[in-house]
Amino acid sequence: MLRVVIAMVIATGAAALGQILVSKGMKEVGSLETYAPLALASYFWHALCNPYVIGGTILNAVFYFLFLAALSWTNVTVALPMTAIEYGFAAVLAVLILKEGVPPVRWMGIAMVIVGVILIARGGGDD
Repeated sequence: MLRVVIAMVIATGAAALGQILVSKGMKEVGSLETYAPLALASYFWHALCNPYVIGGTILNAVFYFLFLAALSWTNVTVALPMTAIEYGFAAVLAVLILKEGVPPVRWMGIAMVIVGVILIARGGGDD
């Protein structure tokens, strides 16, 4: 079970940082304002060429590969809920990197989710 926990902590950390980078990159690209085919192609091309979006996408791939490994070691009913650890990482990184505000009630909700993940992990995946 330890290798599952380690893999999922690294995976969710990578995913959270990946989402933060993608968010930062998309703020640089700007909002999507038109749905004309050529404008869409140009918009997504700019997004795909943004270094933050590229880095975030790579980190999201790291998450996925580690998640695949975790699924080979334990039940999906253990591995999938562990992905919720990402909420805690994402909130901390959003505050540190994006300078977002997180109200206390949201911190409480994140803490409750993480407590749930700990309960699931303690139950193990040997069933």
